[in-house]
Amino acid sequence: MRPFLLIPVLAGGLLLASCATMSQEACLQGDWAGVGFKDGEAGRPQSRLDEHAKACSKAGVVPDARPYFAARDQGLKLYCTPQRGFQEGRLGNAYAGVCPERVAGRFLAAYADGQLVHAAVSRLSQAESDRDSADNRAEKRDREASGVEDELKNPALNAEQKHELRDRLNRLRSERRAAVEDGRRADWAKRDAEREVDDLEHRFRPTYGGW
Repeated sequence: MRPFLLIPVLAGGLLLASCATMSQEACLQGDWAGVGFKDGEAGRPQSRLDEHAKACSKAGVVPDARPYFAARDQGLKLYCTPQRGFQEGRLGNAYAGVCPERVAGRFLAAYADGQLVHAAVSRLSQAESDRDSADNRAEKRDREASGVEDELKNPALNAEQKHELRDRLNRLRSERRAAVEDGRRADWAKRDAEREVDDLEHRFRPTYGGW
C-alpha cells in the first residue's frame, strides 16, 4: 500500500466565498446561535463569521458574535470526533484546523485513515474509467478497421487507393492493439485497487464500521 500524506487545509484557504453564505431573510431572522452551531458541526473556520457579516451587510445586519461562537463550540463537539474525522477524510473533504488541541490528535489520526480509503477508492474509480475508455477505443478501431476492409473489396480501386487504405488499416489495427494493452493494464490496476480497498475495509471496519 502506498502511503497517503495527511495535508490539513487551514482556515485561510478552505472556502472561497463565491456566493453569499446567508440569505437576507436569515440575516434578518438573526438566529446566530443556530448559525454558529451548524458552522461548528460542519467544521467551518472562525472566519466563516466574517463571510456571514459580508452577506448580511446588504440587509444592514451585523452578526452577534457571542452566541455564534458559543454555539459553534457546541457544534464542534459533534464534528471533532474520530468517526467524523474518518468520514471527512474518506469523502475527500478538507480540514480547516478547527478542532481544539485536546481532541485534534484523535480526529486527525482518523482523518488520515479516511484519506487512505479515499485515495484507494479514487484509484479504483480511475482504473475502472481507464478500462472503459480502453474498451471503447478498441471497439471503435475494430469497427473502423472492418469498414476499411469492406472498402478494400471494391474492384474499382486503383493501386494508390488500395495502398492508402492498407496503410490506414494497419494504423487502425495498431491502435486497436494499443487500446487492448491499455485495457489489460487498467485491469491490473483495478485488481490492485480492489485488493487495497478490501484490505482497508477489513482493517478499519472494527473501528469505524463499513462505508
